[in-house]
Formats: sequence, structure tokens, C-alpha cells
Amino acid sequence: MVLKQRVSGLTGALLFIGLLLLRAGIEPNPGPKPEFPTMIALTDKLKLTVKCGKLHEVQNACLLVDNGFVTQNQNLLRVTFPVWDEYKPYSAINVETFGNNLKKALVQGFTQCEESPFSTVAFSPILAGKSCQELSEVYIGFGILQFRKKTKGTLQEIQIVGEDEKILFDIHHCLAYMVQSNTQPPWFDISIFMTTDVAIAANIKLTGRARHSSITAAEVKAVFEELSLTERLINKITLNEALAIDTSKSESPKSDRGLSNTPWALLHELLHGNWEGRDNVPDTQQDDMGDDWCEENSEHDSQTVTEMSAMDIFMATFHSCDGLLKQALFKKMYLCKLAMPFLYHSVNTNALQVSLWPLQQFRISDDNLERCALTMKTNVITFVRLGRPQFSKSLFLNRLIQNRNDAFSIFFNRECKSGLLSRVLLKRVVEIFWDTSVNEIKPIRTYLNVRSDFVEEFNSQTDIWKCLIKTTDLFVVIIELNEMVSNFENYSKLLIEIPKCVIFFSEHNNIGKETKSSIQEKIKKLRKSHEDKFKVISTHEKGTEKETEKLLKNMLSNIAEHLKTCQAVLTLEERINKFNENNGHVLEEDENEDLSLGKELAKYLMSEMTTEIGQTKDKNSFQNCISRLTPVSYFESPKLIKTLRLQNQAVDRNEIEQHNNVIYNTRKECLSNISNSVRLLAKYLVNTRPLNMRQKYFIGWLRILIEQKLSHFLCQKAKDKVKLLDTIAESKNDHTSQTSDKENKVRFSELDGIINLSSLTVEHLFREISHVYDSIIELEEDPMKYRLPSINDCVDTFSNLIIEGETVELMTESFFMPRRWLQCVFKSLDGRLPVYKIKTISVLGLQSSGKSTVFNTMFGVQFAVRSGRCTTGIQARLLPVGQHNSDNEESNYVMILDTEGLRSPLLSDVWRPTSLDNELATFATGLGNLSIINVMGEKLADMKDILQIVIHALIKIKSSQSRIALGHKCFFIHHNVTVGFTDVYMKEVYRDFDSTLDSVAQEAVKNEGIPDIHNAKHVLKFDAGKDVHPVQNLWQGGHSLRRISPDYSKRILELKDKVMTHLTDYGIKSFSDLSQLAFDVWDGINSEKFIFTFRSSIEMKAYFQTEDHFKLLVRNNGFLVRDEHANHCFKYMSDCQNEDELKKNRQEVVSLINAFILRNTAEIKKEFIKFLEENQMGKLDSLYIERFENEFQELKRRTENDTNRYFDEQLVKMETSTINSSRRDQLRDKTAEIVSSSKSKDEKKAEFDKIWSDFENEIKAKTFSIQNDCLYNDFAGQFSQTCSAVFHQRKDGKGSFYERLSGINGITKHDFNLSKTNYCTKLLFGKDFFHDIVYPWLRMIVGEFESLISNYKEKRRLLLKSDVVGFAESFKQCHDQYVTDLKEIGIYAKPSFSSKLLADGYHIASGEFLDHNVKYDLNTGVTYQLKKYKQEMYAIFEEELKDRYKERTACILFFLELEKCLKGVIESKLPTSLCKRFLILIPNTKRKLIASVCEYIATVDPCEVFEYTRDPKQFALEWSKRNCLGLFDKTLEDELECHLTDIEKDIKNALKHCEQQCKQHNELSTNEWLEHFKNEFKNVPIDPKRFPGFLNRNKFKTAVPFATTLLDENQLKNMLSILKDELKRSVTDNDFTDSNDFRSMFDDIWGCPKLCPFCHEPCIKGKDHTPDSKHECLQHKPPSFKGVRDKYKNYCFDVCNYEVGLRTSAYRCSDINGACGCTKSKLPDIFAIMFSFFGVQSGQFHLYNNYTELFEDWDIKVSKATEECSRFWAWFSSHYYNEICTHFDGKHENIQERWEKISKDKAIASLYEPFT
Repeated sequence: MVLKQRVSGLTGALLFIGLLLLRAGIEPNPGPKPEFPTMIALTDKLKLTVKCGKLHEVQNACLLVDNGFVTQNQNLLRVTFPVWDEYKPYSAINVETFGNNLKKALVQGFTQCEESPFSTVAFSPILAGKSCQELSEVYIGFGILQFRKKTKGTLQEIQIVGEDEKILFDIHHCLAYMVQSNTQPPWFDISIFMTTDVAIAANIKLTGRARHSSITAAEVKAVFEELSLTERLINKITLNEALAIDTSKSESPKSDRGLSNTPWALLHELLHGNWEGRDNVPDTQQDDMGDDWCEENSEHDSQTVTEMSAMDIFMATFHSCDGLLKQALFKKMYLCKLAMPFLYHSVNTNALQVSLWPLQQFRISDDNLERCALTMKTNVITFVRLGRPQFSKSLFLNRLIQNRNDAFSIFFNRECKSGLLSRVLLKRVVEIFWDTSVNEIKPIRTYLNVRSDFVEEFNSQTDIWKCLIKTTDLFVVIIELNEMVSNFENYSKLLIEIPKCVIFFSEHNNIGKETKSSIQEKIKKLRKSHEDKFKVISTHEKGTEKETEKLLKNMLSNIAEHLKTCQAVLTLEERINKFNENNGHVLEEDENEDLSLGKELAKYLMSEMTTEIGQTKDKNSFQNCISRLTPVSYFESPKLIKTLRLQNQAVDRNEIEQHNNVIYNTRKECLSNISNSVRLLAKYLVNTRPLNMRQKYFIGWLRILIEQKLSHFLCQKAKDKVKLLDTIAESKNDHTSQTSDKENKVRFSELDGIINLSSLTVEHLFREISHVYDSIIELEEDPMKYRLPSINDCVDTFSNLIIEGETVELMTESFFMPRRWLQCVFKSLDGRLPVYKIKTISVLGLQSSGKSTVFNTMFGVQFAVRSGRCTTGIQARLLPVGQHNSDNEESNYVMILDTEGLRSPLLSDVWRPTSLDNELATFATGLGNLSIINVMGEKLADMKDILQIVIHALIKIKSSQSRIALGHKCFFIHHNVTVGFTDVYMKEVYRDFDSTLDSVAQEAVKNEGIPDIHNAKHVLKFDAGKDVHPVQNLWQGGHSLRRISPDYSKRILELKDKVMTHLTDYGIKSFSDLSQLAFDVWDGINSEKFIFTFRSSIEMKAYFQTEDHFKLLVRNNGFLVRDEHANHCFKYMSDCQNEDELKKNRQEVVSLINAFILRNTAEIKKEFIKFLEENQMGKLDSLYIERFENEFQELKRRTENDTNRYFDEQLVKMETSTINSSRRDQLRDKTAEIVSSSKSKDEKKAEFDKIWSDFENEIKAKTFSIQNDCLYNDFAGQFSQTCSAVFHQRKDGKGSFYERLSGINGITKHDFNLSKTNYCTKLLFGKDFFHDIVYPWLRMIVGEFESLISNYKEKRRLLLKSDVVGFAESFKQCHDQYVTDLKEIGIYAKPSFSSKLLADGYHIASGEFLDHNVKYDLNTGVTYQLKKYKQEMYAIFEEELKDRYKERTACILFFLELEKCLKGVIESKLPTSLCKRFLILIPNTKRKLIASVCEYIATVDPCEVFEYTRDPKQFALEWSKRNCLGLFDKTLEDELECHLTDIEKDIKNALKHCEQQCKQHNELSTNEWLEHFKNEFKNVPIDPKRFPGFLNRNKFKTAVPFATTLLDENQLKNMLSILKDELKRSVTDNDFTDSNDFRSMFDDIWGCPKLCPFCHEPCIKGKDHTPDSKHECLQHKPPSFKGVRDKYKNYCFDVCNYEVGLRTSAYRCSDINGACGCTKSKLPDIFAIMFSFFGVQSGQFHLYNNYTELFEDWDIKVSKATEECSRFWAWFSSHYYNEICTHFDGKHENIQERWEKISKDKAIASLYEPFT
């Protein structure tokens, strides 16, 4: 009732909300939102209402509030609600106390309200719970249920009022369940709210029953300890643990295996279908001769041999498994035809337990029909023994079921290995198996085998006795005849208690005729007194043992006769339930609470599904349920993929946009058709995620309940289908038939459709959830609008399900992939699993060729198997790979891909691509590291056809993406053939098959133009001689009872080992990469032009990772070389005295640097190759070897140029500076004379000042002057006499070069003559030649001028006349080229133009040159040297005047000269180290740089997009400069601090070492002391020539005081402070950003200079990427941004990717600057040139679709949606549409509505997504 009200309420809500929105002009929300209030009936008079609103606004009600509630409403009843935070710590007691207090407060409040005049009470759930929602809502429910029992009937309504619709919906959902079931909801577990370590009592029922007398607790404990399973009694073995691919374990048990590994080997064998695993036990260490019997009791033999029965090992393992593993184990055991434990005792409590859960969903096969073991009608026959007869009950039971003498061991018996050993855990166990050999009319027989003496069970009246007596139809009691004689009275009592039985005497012991006759008489009397109860047979007849065949016949006849009298045939489940109801539920199941609550949850969901479908009295109420419960995946998803295909085939823009709109609307429609059942399932899954086992049981029970609901109906339809097929076959021979073939086929098609639409599974519901969330993610909707859990919660839940072993559907049968959903789920997996490698294995084959069976046997999984079509689409299952006892956190994983059978009949009611087989095969092969191809019998022709398509498709993948690695392994598994047959016949067939594939590959390679592929093996590794693996028949035994052949199982496991060995070198790094690869292949296959659309993002990511590492190595090497080069230049060339010495040392520096580069080359190559090998990219090493050589050659060339530049600078320095050593010596001598004179200090100072002044004037007089007008005159000299007047006239011009030229006194139209053509152009197009042509070209020449100036300012020396001449020649060449270009378009420059241009340029250059020289002089040149030398001389002079020690003077000299030495070296290294630091602060890869630039444009100034389009590199350079300028001061400070800190530490260490040397030798020369310092100071090379003043001190008689003086902290800190200040002055921010170092750094980041020919977006790759690696862009922008219009003269906003996907979209020759070279792009006159300047398109049209014909080195991925491939530019175009339209005159296409919904954050984020 409640559910129907909810459904009707939701329908009304939809209509009401829709009407409101339509009236408001708003598109109604496609998804239903919860309507409030929602009512629940508590009693006939009392109702519960959940409503949305504010509590204080509720009228005519008594409000239950706490003391903090403030309002004017007087109808208040204050109640003390508990506060969650006050109950910390959240122990079990505190959590329960909180809940009980909440319940008590509500009941108290409701009771008091009954005394009030109001009939309604209202309260807030948030207030009541104080933030603990889920706990509060359950205890609110308990309070309401308690009040319902005691209400007086005064209250009529309880209102729960809140503002949060999600919380209200959850509360309504919870309370509806509690009111209906009168108990807590099954998804609720109070323990999850307990956050402290609380000892929670296990839910164990202690029965107090004694153990069986013959089994001691110590024996049981010993078994588990020997098997290392003691802990597993608590922490059960899970299915995932058992299925883990253990690389440390062989495929079958070995003789040397220890007992602790035996359980794992047992599980491995059984789960992989090898029945021999049950009976295998480790061999004991006994002597094979067996001749030590005489010594076995000797005293010296202290070592006992421990033997354990195989069944004890099995039962211990069984007890250690969790419920899901037991269920899987039972299914595999049935396939192996092994009996299973049905009744057994708990090891912990000794309580009798029944295996109901493992038998749920357990299918019994019978003549192609499958019946559930628990719910099918069956006769139960129980075999027991009394005493210990010699006759084997289990052996006989095996023969009876199979009705043959040579029966295999269904039940373990004495003939099995270890069958004669004593058993501990198998005692008092009842095993179960079935006999399916009877016909359809008679029910299947269930056989139970009691593993104990039934007399003991009878005497003790155990639960086993009680249960079997009540549930068994017929007992077969096996008794040894002599034991019957001795125990007749007791045995008779037992037999009388049994309802019906066949007494089976064993006469293997001779008892004599008289005794036998006596016992026969007693049995006759017993039979007579209990008529029809007993039948008796014996093993012997007339003293002779009966033949087995006769004995079996006797037994089967007696059983059949007895069963005829059975009144009612019940199911096994009915028998157990009935017994439990009558006997106090003594039978229990493991994990009872989670199992029962999971079942309740599943029942509740089934109830919702039944309500939603519409309950009817017919048994076929679930007919066509798939279309009703999963409308999104059934109806909408096929529409989506179909529309996507149509979109890919579309030929024009309008058609594509129509399809895009259809896709958008279809996704919207998806969200309006979500079924309530799917909503509820999603919520249950999310709620039970913390309760792992409960969630698993919930899913398991849901599967069971769905199957129970559908099984009868589907079986009946299957029978109808078979009958109809028989009718069709008969009608072909019977011409008198009343029905036509056409009618029969129509009926057959209808039946087939009904079966398919009604075959609902949990996987269909999971698929529906994935497709719903895929649309939610794609449309960026909030799932709460549709009453669904959040995306993150649902994604995490499903990723956990995948980890726990659920399959994930990658693709449906209609080839639809929920890619957004999969990306999120796989990304969540990355966060949950520490992955090292993921390997993928796919399987291909025709329908019913056993693909799923191969995987089930190979990996122990449980893909659905049956004849016909059972796998749809592509299902994936994740399996961990590792070592069982390894502690390694990171693991490999294998994802196995089970594919739909190929060449299967198409479904009429589901849209499917016509080429689905080929596409499925291509997808599975492209995604799998290894492909297993299944062939059944000799049918190879179809697979041959399909693989030809696969080969061709893979070659197309290779042609479109050169980095794709082909050559994945391919295995053929050939079923139902022998090895000999394969060797003799099939190898020839495969060789022919091999040659056919080679031909296909060669033809495809020829068409695609791919080198290095000569045969199919280069595409798909397959060797006909090695990779064809024959496998014998799967089944063993007769038709009635078949089991998996152990030879088949072992063979498949051998192949698994080969598969895992071949996969060693394969693997994908993350699940995200795997999902991206799957999408890339899927997207490529879906596209019409596969070759142009397939791109592997994984390979692109790997490429950029490799490229980044390559650049990092090359950059670091470059920094090292430049540092080393600076050291060598400073050491060998900084203080040379003449040109010859300078030349000699230059060669020395070149040799040393080349040797240094050579040494580093080998190390860097090794490191890079190691990187490639670690990342499985070893095939790329050949591509990079040449690049390494190129980089090193370039580095050599650059360092040689730097050496030559340094040589030139030093040479000029010698020529322009006259301060040499001899002059310094003269000055020192004169200073010494003054100090030694007898004059006063003041007189000495005055005389010193005069000497210094004369010295300085003399030096300056002989040095190149930078203050006079020599540079100005040199520039003036570049003019002819006729133009020199103009030069001097324009001397006083102000502003930049461009401002001068474009100003009032600059270049005007009077400086040009125009041709007639130009006048015509002006009239035709309304263009002004001066502003539209001259000014833009002026900007170009100004740019070249500034570049020339920058190059000269880079020189670290004075600029001389020769530099002026060189600059003037270069500038004159720019001028001449400019004049020539103008002349070609009819604009002739007059001499006045040249005069103004050159004069202003020379004036600007003169000032720049002068500024450079002044700065150089102040920081490095003569002025700087004089300043430093003056400081040195004054320091010496003042110290000597003060009559200080010579050591003090030497100390001052040392630090002065050391500071000068350090400055020179650091100054030369500083630009390099700054670049190194800035590479960390600014984007250091081109794709990050472009993304940052685009983000800047979008955030700061969108109009700059046009400047960026015009010259992306220059724009990015200026942007980088601005960023570096803003960071420069701090970066320089940090870099200097880093340098000086290291230097300070190094100096101190060196000085301490020198101090030790002084203490040892006391007297040292300055040369010796400096040599010690040089050896210890590693930071900067020390050249003694740089310390002339210090070395002149010659020798210290007492060196220790000198060393002590040097260690004075103040001296060192003062020197470093001065050094830091001077370095800051020498390197300014503008100097750095204008330097070659900065430009080189930027060029290295920018890489490839190529721009997209259509949109001018830059290529994101390195500057020297190989020709195989084509140009690609981060995101193409609309070509209209550079003025390109379509053929209808409209500015369009779609990007290049979209344009190349259209068949009709075209561009003109002028749009690509005539790069096509066609005749129509070359106009007969100069109009073509004019058109290009005026933005007029000219030339013929070319199709974007054929762009590779002109631009074969470009790779533009096809996309039919701009927002998919260029989300940023789609957002930019929509957001700044008006600004763009203002910039371009003309017509503009409208922006797509979808683009307007893109957020700025997501648009910018898309720039950084690729390859990160």
C-alpha cells in the first residue's frame, strides 16, 4: 500500500511541478523530484507525514522543540533531545544510550501532546538528531512504533518537517519500511557508528551441546593448526583471495607441498574445475619399500608420521570459507560431480548448520533445463549405516547414482586416495548430491549420505536425527548382518522410528544358517507389524554375492516402489523450513545476521519492482520486465549509439548539429525515465557499502529472487520455443499444415523477443545504473534532483564491487559504452588499489565455442555459460596477481574480457551495428595484451574472415598513430581435437590460415603506407607451429551424468601459465589509462574514418612523459655544461695579458668542454634507456638516439660560440683597459714610499690622494671613452652627406622607435607614391593603404629592429665602431626588404621615407649602445676596476698608517680580491641558474605554457586572443617575460642567497684547512697559502693571477695570526654583503628577460615552431620531434579567430577537428596563404597580394576533409562536437561572443546552446587534462 502511494505521489508531483515550470517559462526538470508532504498510515486514525518546510511556519500543531528553539509561536512543547556530540567516545553503550534517549524523548513528547488541544504534532529531524542522520532516523522510527502501541487515539497526525529534501526522502524511505515490517531496516547496522575499539559480542548461539564422544576438541584444533587455518575460522577466506592468480604456486599440487599450502591448492584445483584436487593430499615421508614395520614401535624412533585424510582437509577448508566462496565452490563441485556437505556442525559452537545459502542459485541441469536445487520438487533419499559394516555405503551410492560398476567417486570413499585414513571433521556430516537420470515426469532424486553411525544419532536424539527423520522420503539403511544379530532390539527401535526405509544387509561375515534364519524370522515379523514400511535386500543371494548390476537393479526397483507411495513431493527448502518451524529453528546458517538482513533488503527491492511492473494474477507478471525496469539502457542507449553513428556519417554542419541536439535531448530523456527500482537499488548499494558481507548477500539474494520469479515463466517459454521449432521442421514435410512458415517464423520471433525481454538479471540493473550516471556526468547534472545518491558515493560503491569480484560491462550488445561513468569508476579504482601493472586478456570465438568456459576454468571465475547466446557485449572481471604470502603492497592485476559470441543471430528488437562482429573483435583485440581465440572442432573459416578484418583494423590504428605498439600475442585454443589430429591435419590448415593473414597484412600496409610491417606477425603475434593449442573434450562421462574432464582442466591451466609468462612484459600503469585506451579504441571504431579518428591517449601520455624526461636530461646536462664552461673560461681566459695567451687558452677551454660533454653523454643515454625499459617503452630508444646526438652536437656548437664570444670580449677588454700589472706595481711602490716617509698622517693622506688622482686621470686618458660623442658620430657616419642633415635634425625626437615613426613628425603618406592599382583597391574595398598596410609593416620592421638591438646588448663588453657598422648593415637590409615588399603592391617609398626610418633607428640605437657601454663600465669596465683597485689601495694604505700587522693588511687584500674573483664567476653563471630556477616557477612544457596563456586570456583580457592568434610564440614570450619580471626580485634574492650560502660554507671549510696547515708549518709563503686554499675551495676556480696584491705580501713569518684573522666572521660577512649588492646591480630584471639565456630557455620550452595551417594554434611537441610524430595541438581554436570565413561568408566558431570531420566544409587558398600551390591561388596580377592584406578570401575551395593531402605532417583528430575536443574554445566563443562579433565585421554563426552550459572552471581545467 505504501509503495503504491509513493508511486502515485511521484506521478502527481511530476505533473504539478511541470505545470508550474511551464507557466513560468522554464523548461521542466526531466527527472522526478520527491513531492512533499508524503503520508504513511500508522493506524486507522493516526498518520505520519513527511513534509518540506520550516518548522516555525507550521500552523495548528503542537511543536516538539528543544531549549534552543526561538520563535514567536506559542504552541511549543520543549523536550530534551539528546545531542550527538555529548556522547563521545562513541562506544557501544554510548551509541545505544543516545538512540534510546532520542526514542524516549519522542515518546514522551507525543504522549504529552495528546493532552494538548491540538490533534497534530510536528518536529524537525535535524533537531532531533543533532547531525547523526542515519542513526537518528532509525530511532525516530523506534519511537514512533512504540508510541503507536500506547496511543490513546487523540493525535491524528505526526509531522516531520525539514528543509533538506534529501534527508526527508531518506527518512520517509526508512520509516515506510519500519512501519510496514515493524522492525529496523536491513541496511542499518549500529556498529558502524561506534568509532572506538569496542568489544562487540559475536552473534553466536551457544547451544551447550556436547561434542561427539569420538571426536575431541584437541583433534579438531590440531587439524586447523596443521593446515594454518585457525585464524580463518574468524577471518574467512574470501572468493577474491581464492581466485588471486598466485605466481608462486604451480598449477597442481606437488608431492613436496606442505600442509599449510594444501587448503589453497585444494581451492585452486576445485575452482578451476579439476575434481582430482579434492582427493589430493601431500605425500608423507615414508619409506617407499614399506619394510620398517618391525621398527615402528621401537623407542629410538621418536619422529611420528602424521597423515591427514583428504576429506578432513576439505572440511577444514570449507569451514574457513565465507558464504560467497562456499557458493562458488558448490557450483564448481557440481560441475566436477563431487558431493557437497549439506548438514554439518559448527567448529566454534557445535551447532548444526545447513548449507542453504551455498545451494541458493544452485542450478541442477536436466535435459537442457536448469532447476534450482532448493526450490525444485524432489524426492529425498538418505543413506545411513548402523554400526560399521564392511560394505562401503559411499562406494555403493556412487554406483547407484551412475548405475554402473566403474563409477567415479562422487562421494569420498575407501578407494580414494587417503580413503582408509581416519577422519576427524567428516564425522557427523551429511553430504548431498542428485540423480538427474530420471525422466521429466518424475522428480529429480536428492541423495543424502550420513557420515556417522546412525545408531549414535538415534540414541542421542541429535538434531541430525530429528532433521533427517522429518525431511527424508526414504532411508536406505546399510547394516552388517552379524551386527543386526547382536543389536537387534536397539536397531529395531531405530528402524521403527524411520518413516520408510530399504534395509540393506551386508552378508560379508559368515554367521551361520541357523542364526541367519533366526534373524530372517524376526525381520519378517517386524515387516508384518509395520506394513509397507520396510523393504529388505541383501548383498548376497543363497550365499553368493550378487553381481553389482543386479544389486543396483534391486535397489533402484525398491526405491522406485517406495517413492510411488509418497503423498507429496516437496522442495528441499520447504522441508528445511518446515522442520525449523516445528523444532525451534535449530538449523542455522553461517553469517546468519548479514544473510538474513541482505535477504530482507532484496525482498523489499523485489516488492518495489513488482509494484512498478504492475502485479497481476498471471505467472508472467514479469514478462518484458527489462524494458520496464531498465528503460534507459534498453531504449535510450541504443538510440544514443545509433545517433552517434549517424553523426559520424553526417556530411554538413547542420546535420551534425541536429544529431548533437538529438544526443543531448536523448540524454535528458534518459534522466526522465529512471525507474524507482533502479533508484532504490542505487541507494541500497551505497548504504550497504560499509557492510561488505551484507552488501554481497543482498546482491546474491537479489539474483536468487529474480531467478525464482522468472524461472518457471522462462522455462515454459523455452519449451514453447522448442515445440515451435519442431512444428516448423514438420511443416516443411507436411504440406497440409494449417499454419504457414511465415506465421510460424513470426511467432518464433515473438517468443524469442519475449524471452530476451524477460531474462532480467542483476547485471541488467547494474547496467541501467551505469547508463543513468553516464548521462548525469555528461550533462553535469546533480543526481539528487533525480533522487539518486551522489556521483562520488555511487562511483566508490561500484569500484568496490569490482574489487570484490563483480563484473563490469565495458560495452553493450549495441556497442554502447558509458565512457564517462567508466572513467570515474576506473579513476576511483586507482585511488583504492596500489597498482603496478594491469594486464588484459581477451577471448574471441564464435557463439557457443566455449569462450566463457575457458575463462571459468582458467581463472576460476563464474561467467554465465549455456548453449546459445549468454554473454552480451564485453564483460570484464578484475583478478589480482601476486604471491599468496607476499607483503608487497603493489600488485599486478589481470582484467579478463569475456566477449559476445561472433556470428550470432541479430536481435530484431535491439539496434546493433551491422558490422558488430568485426568491431567487437577489433575492440577486444585492440584492448587485450593477449587475445585467446577459441575454435570449436574444425570450424575455422568464420574466424579466418573475422581476423582478416581485425588485422586490417589494427594496421589502420598503426597508420593513424605511429606510437601504437602492435604485435600483441595471439593464442588459438582448438577444442574437441586431439594432439595427433592437430599435428597431422590442422597444422596445414593453420599454415594456410597464416599465409592468408600475411596477404591481408601486406595489402593493408601497402594501402596505408606503413614501413617495417611485412606480415601479420608484426601486427598480431601468431606462430602456427607454436600458438595452436589442442584441447580435448570438456566433459567426461555419460550423457546423464557428465563431469569436467581433469585432462581439460589441467590443459587449460597449463595454457594459463603460458599466458601469464607471455604477459610479463605487458601492462598498463593505471585503471584510468585502461579506461582511456578502451574509449580511444571505441571512439575510433565508431567513427566513419577509423584511420583519421583513432588516437591513443595512453600512447600520447607515454610519449609526453618520455619527451619530458628527455628534455629534463638534456636541460640538466646543458646547465652542467654551462656551469663548467663558465668555470673554465674564468680560469683560463679572464686574466690573460696578451692575445697569444688568450688564443692558446681558448683552445684549451674548447678541448676541456668537449671532453666534459663526451663523458656526460654515455651516462645520460644509459639513464634514458633505463627509463624507457622501466616504462615498457624500449622500442622508442632508436627514435631518441639520433636526437641525443643532435642535442649534444648543438651543445658543442653553442659552447664553442660562447667560448669565441668570451674570447672577443676579453680581447676588447685588453684593448680598452690600460690597468695592467706593471701600472699597479708602480702605484704600490709610490704608496710604500709615502708610508715610509716621516710626514704626518694628514700629509701622507693628501699626498696619496694626489698620486691616486694622477693615476686615475692617466688611465682614463688612455682608455676608450664612453662619455664623448664617439658612438653618436659613428652612427652619423653611416649616412651619406646628403642625408646627414636629416640625421642631426631628428636628434631631439622623443618616444620609442614606433612612436617616432607614427607620430606627427614621423612617416606620412607624403613619403610614398601610389600606383593606379592601389587607388582602385582603395575605391573597391574602402581601405586606407597607410593605416591598413604601412603601419602593420612598420610594426614588423620595428620588431626586427628591437631584436637586432637586443643581440648587441647581449655582448658582455664595450660596443665599438665595428659594432655600429655591423648593426647599420643589418638594419639597412631590413629597410631594403621592406621597401621592396611595398613596391610589389604598388606603394613606392620616397627617399624621405628611408631618411626618416634610418635616422630615427640610428638615434634610438645610439642611445641604446651608449646605455649599454655606461652600464658595462660601471659594473665591469674601467670605472669598476678603478673603483675596486682604489678600495684595495686605500685599505692597504690606511692599515699601514695605523701601523697594523702585515697579516691584517694581507687579510683585507685577500677578501677584496676574492670578492672580485667570485663576482666574475657568479655573474657569468647567474643567468643560467636563474633560468634553472624559473623553469620550476613558470610552465616548463609547451602544453602547460599554452594552457596558462589561454587561461590568462580568458581571465584577464579576452580581446588579446586575436594578438595571440596572429603570433602565438611572440605572445607567449611576452607573457613569460611579464611573469618572470613579477617574480624576478624574489627569485634573484633566493638564488643569490643559495649561491652565497654555499660559498660561505666552502670558504670557511677552506680557511679552517689553511689554519691547520699554518699550525703545522708556521711560516708559509702567500703562494703556498693560496695553493692550500685553492685546493680546498671547490665552489669557484681560484686563479692566482687574480690575487696580485695578496701575493705581493710574499711570506708570513708567523702564519697562525693571519689564519686567525681570516676566520673573523665580520670580514667574511662584509665581503659577502658587498658581493651580493654588486651582483644585484649587475643583473637587472629587464636585462635577464632580454638576454639570450632567457630566450634560449623559452625556445627550448616552445619547441616546435609550426602552427596549425587553419587556426594558427601552435604544435605542442618538441622542436625536433621525428617525422613519424606528427604535429598536434592542445586544443584547436576556431579558424575564424584569424579572419577565416566559410563559403557562405559567415564567421563560424567550430574548431579544426570539427571542420575536418565534415565532408562539405571547405577553405580557400588564401586561408592557408597559398600553401596549396594550386593555379587558382596565384592570381595573374598583384590583386592576390592585396586581397591577403585586406582580408579578402581568394583562390579555389579545398575540403578540410582532405587536409592530409596538403599537410601530411599534421594530425588533427576528427570530432563531431567542438565541446568535446576543444572545450575551452567552445566556452570562450560562447562567453565572449559579442566581443568577437565586434572585432570582425560580417555575419556570425550562432553559438550552440550546449556551449553556454560549459562552466569557466571546467573549460580551463580541460586545458590541463590531456596527458597529465
